[in-house]
Amino acid sequence: MLKVMKKIIDMPVLIHAALAVISVVWFQWAKGKLDASYAASRHPVDYMTGQTSFSGETVKEYYAAMTDAGTLDIYVKTQLIDFGFILGFLGIGLFVCTLIARSNRAESIGRRIGVLAGLAFVFGGTSDMIENGWSFVMLANPSTFSDWLAIPYSAFAALKFGLITLGLALSLVSLLTLVSGRALNKPNIG
Repeated sequence: MLKVMKKIIDMPVLIHAALAVISVVWFQWAKGKLDASYAASRHPVDYMTGQTSFSGETVKEYYAAMTDAGTLDIYVKTQLIDFGFILGFLGIGLFVCTLIARSNRAESIGRRIGVLAGLAFVFGGTSDMIENGWSFVMLANPSTFSDWLAIPYSAFAALKFGLITLGLALSLVSLLTLVSGRALNKPNIG
C-alpha cells in the first residue's frame, strides 16, 4: 500500500489535486444519498450507536423496528449505498491525504504522517466494507441470526470509526508540520 501512496504522490500535481477534489465531491454526494436513505429506513438510532452495540439482541430489535415500519428493505438498500460512500473515504485517503503529505517536504516527518493518515482512511474504509458485508449475513435472517454475529460486525465498525478518527487527526498533524516546518525553515519537520 505504501508503494501505491508513493506513486500517487509522484503523479503530476494537477492530476493529483483534481483527483482529491473529485474524491471530496463524490464523498459529499454519496453522504447525502446515504443520509437520506438511512433516514428513510427509519433505523431507530444513529449510525454509530446502531453499528457498535456488540449485541445480537439489540441489532435484532433495530431490525424488528424497521420490519414493523415496513422499511427494512430500504435499510438493505442503504447498506448498498454505503459502498459508494466508502469509495469516498478511500478517495480521501488516497488523494486528499497524499496531497497533504505531498505538500510537506520529501522525507520529512510531515510527509510520513500524511501518508499514515491516508493509510488510516484506506484501512478504515476497508473495515467499513467488511462491516457492511457482515451486515448482509445478519440481514439474511434478521430475526434469527446467531447473536455472536453482532460481535465481529460491531468490532469492524468500531475499528472503522477509530481509524477514520486517527486519519483525521494525522491529517491535521501533517498540516501543522507543514506550516511549522516551513515557518521555522526546518526541512525534516514539514
